[in-house]
Amino acid sequence: MKTTVNDLTAIAERMENTLKTYKAMVMVCTGTGCVSTGGFRIRDALQEMLVRKGLQNDYLVVGTGCNGFCAVGPIVVVQPEGVFYQKVQPGDLDEIVTGHLVQGRIVERLLYTDPVTGQKNRTMDDIRFFSKQQLIALRNKGIIDPENIDHAIARGAYQALRRALFDMTPSDIVRDVIASGIRGRGGGGFPTG
Repeated sequence: MKTTVNDLTAIAERMENTLKTYKAMVMVCTGTGCVSTGGFRIRDALQEMLVRKGLQNDYLVVGTGCNGFCAVGPIVVVQPEGVFYQKVQPGDLDEIVTGHLVQGRIVERLLYTDPVTGQKNRTMDDIRFFSKQQLIALRNKGIIDPENIDHAIARGAYQALRRALFDMTPSDIVRDVIASGIRGRGGGGFPTG
């Protein structure tokens, strides 16, 4: 089956509409570091709690890849505001659901505290170590479900593939690969073009 530009556009629109149906997405780190400290247990318990409270249609729980701060896992990030909770335990979930999601109160005690200044940091971008980093390959971490291709497409993934399939000739593609200067991964570092 051939995928067309219209198919990809429809997927992106469906993703945008899906996100509009939720009040928030709760991103639970299920990367290796967080899994070792209970990330799967937190994700599953959070999903169960939302069902018990009848809130499963209001909040989407998403297991994500690594957030890059394994020492403070398990990590839970509430989107779209990006509130970053660290060292989350099952006993903290009711406070996150009832206090934060339902009543809009940030759970201050679960925020990261800067060890030098003592300042509470609401988002990962507020943490001094991460504040000046510019994510490129991982720019969507903690924002999309990494196992849902519709989420990736809605955030612009596969644009180069779309361009190559529908807007470029084979010669255009070869020219772009040569101009990029990328090298092969065979060990010799030979130019891909």
